Amino acid sequence: MNAVYISACFAPHSERLEIMRFRMAIYQFITLALIMIALGGSVPAQIASIETGQTQQPNIVVLNLDDADAEILSAANIEAHYPALQQLAARSTTFTNAHCTTPFCAPSRAAFFTGKYAFNNGCKIGREGSPNENGFQGGYQRFKTLGHDENELGVWMKRAGYRTIHVGKYHHSGFDKKFPPGWDDFSVSLGAKYFGTSKFSNISPPKRWPSYKIDDDQYITLADRDEALLALNRQFEQRSDQPFLLYLAPFAPHMPLGSDVTKMVHPKYAGYAAHLKQPVDDPDFDEADVRDKSSIVKRPPLTVAEKEYLQLVYLSRLRSMKSVDDMLGAIIDRVAKEGKLENTWVFITSDNGYSLGHHRLVAKKDPYNRSSNIPLIVAPPIAFTNGQRTYASHLIAHIDVCPTILELAGAEIPEDIDGKSFAPIAKGESSAAPQQWRRSIMIENWASKYVGDQRVPMTYTAERFYDSVHIGWVSGEHEFYDMGSDPFQLDNRFDSLPPAQQQALTQSLLRFRAPSLPNLTLMSPARRETIENAIHYKGFMEDNAVSLKALLTIQSRATARYFNGTYWQEAPAYISIIPSSSDTSINQWSYVQRIFVETNNNFDVLKSTLVPVDNDGNLGMPVTSVNSIDAP
Repeated sequence: MNAVYISACFAPHSERLEIMRFRMAIYQFITLALIMIALGGSVPAQIASIETGQTQQPNIVVLNLDDADAEILSAANIEAHYPALQQLAARSTTFTNAHCTTPFCAPSRAAFFTGKYAFNNGCKIGREGSPNENGFQGGYQRFKTLGHDENELGVWMKRAGYRTIHVGKYHHSGFDKKFPPGWDDFSVSLGAKYFGTSKFSNISPPKRWPSYKIDDDQYITLADRDEALLALNRQFEQRSDQPFLLYLAPFAPHMPLGSDVTKMVHPKYAGYAAHLKQPVDDPDFDEADVRDKSSIVKRPPLTVAEKEYLQLVYLSRLRSMKSVDDMLGAIIDRVAKEGKLENTWVFITSDNGYSLGHHRLVAKKDPYNRSSNIPLIVAPPIAFTNGQRTYASHLIAHIDVCPTILELAGAEIPEDIDGKSFAPIAKGESSAAPQQWRRSIMIENWASKYVGDQRVPMTYTAERFYDSVHIGWVSGEHEFYDMGSDPFQLDNRFDSLPPAQQQALTQSLLRFRAPSLPNLTLMSPARRETIENAIHYKGFMEDNAVSLKALLTIQSRATARYFNGTYWQEAPAYISIIPSSSDTSINQWSYVQRIFVETNNNFDVLKSTLVPVDNDGNLGMPVTSVNSIDAP
C-alpha cells in the first residue's frame, strides 16, 4: 500500500478526507499533464502546479471599510487591537502607497465597482440635488441610468463562474430596493445608524424578505456578520465546488447619524482602550501655519473643545473596528473550516481615508494624504506566501482592485477600464521597481464640505505621483508637495518652482483626462425663483482640459425677445461668461446681469440658457433656468 493511502486509513475522518482529496488531485494533475505532453502541448494555465496547490479559480473575500484611514490599520494598531486582522496581515502584502481616486463614499464605491475614474464613469457625487454637490451628477440612480449596474465587478465575476455575495453598504443614496443583477446573494444596509437600522436582503430567512428592520439593540456589524455567514453556509451546502466572491462592506468606522459618536460602538467594547490618546505629535495635526494652503481650506486653529471631541471620535472609530475584526475572524474561520482558505484571497481596504484635525480639517473629500491614502492589505492563498508580512510602495489606486480581482479569477478585464491590475505584485511575481510601476493617478472631488462652520467648494483635480502631488483647486490656486522630503504636506512649493516646472505640472494635470465635452452646472438662480432687477448666476464649469467660457441667452416669455446685456432685441443674443481660472479642469464662474422688463406691469418670465464651450471649440449640454421677474 502506498504511504498516502496508509496515512489516510489511520487519520481522523476530516484529515482522511483532506488526504484523499490531495491524493486525487495529484492523480488528476499527473494524468492531465501526461495527456498534454502526449499531444505535444503544454499544461494549460488553469491546471496549477502541485507547489501552489491552486487547482481551481480562487475564492475572493473583499472587506471594503467605510472611512478607514491608513493610520487606523497601521501595523502597530493591528498588532495591538485586531487579532483576526493580525493573523491575515502576518502573511500579507501591505500596500503603503494606495489611494482612493475620489475621497468620498458614493463616488469612490462607483469607481471601485467599475474600475473607472469618476470623470469617466459619470458618478461624481453622492446625492444629486443637494447644495453640497454643486450641481454635479452621481449617486446610485445615476449609476443605474448610465448602465453600470449591468457592467460592473459583480456582473463580470458572475460571467467568470463565481457565486457573488454582497453584504453591507452598497453605494450611498438613491437605492431603489431592487436587487442588482451582479449579485446572487445581496444584502444592503440602509441608513446611517449602528443600531436598529433597516436592511434589504435576499439572504435572511424568506419571511423577512426583502426589507426588514433589525432590532433596536442589534448592532449592524453583527447583523452583517450573520448574513455573510448564512450566505457562505448556503454556498458550501449547495455548490461547494463553485468559487465565490464575498464583498463585505461594514458601516464602520463611519460616523453615526447624529452627534453622539459613542453610538457607533458595540456595548462589548464601550470601555475598550480607555487609556489611549489620539496621536497628535505629527506636525500636520492642527497644522501651525496654513498660509500656503488654498484659501478654500484655511481656517483658525482647532479649539480645545474640538480637540476633546476628536479624541472621543478617535476612540469610537477604533472601538467600532473591534467589532469588524470579530466579524472578519468569524468569516475567515468559516472559510477555513470548509477547507477553502488555502485557495482564498482576502483584500482589506477602505472607500477613502480620513482626517482627524490634520491640516485643521476633519473627515474626507480634501486632497491631502490623510484623506486619499487608504489601507490596502492583501492576503494570498497560503500556498502563495512564505508566512511573512511584506510591504510594497507601488502607487496603487482604489480602481486597481477591480482588475486585480478579475485577473486573479481568470475573468476577462474590460478594455475601457482605468485601473491597473497589481496581481503580479500581490503574488510576488513582479520585478518592476515601485517608482517605475506607474507614472501617476488622479484624485478628484466635486462636492463641497464644511471647513469649520463654513461650507466651501472642496473641488479640485490632483495628480498624485509616486512621491509627490500637484493639486489644482477650483479657485485657480495650486499646491505642490514633495512627499519624500515633506511627508506631512506642510510646505506648498508650487510658487517656488521654476515657471517651466509649474507649466509642465499644469499641462500634465490638464492632459490626464481623455477628451470629453465640457460640462456646466447652474447653482443660481434656482428654478422658479422670483428675481427683481438683477439676476445672480453662478455655478461650475468642467472640461477634460480647460473650459473656455459659457454662452448665456436670456429670453422673455412675454415678447420672445432676447436680452443682449444692455437692451432687448429680436435676434438671439449671447453673453460670454468667463470662468475663474484658465489652468484647472474644474472652475467656478459667476455673473450678475442687471435687467429690465418690457411689459406694462413690470412682470415677466425669463428663460436663461447656458452652454459651456471648451478651448477646442466643443459645445456641452445646455442648462436652463426659468424665473419670474417682478421689477420694482
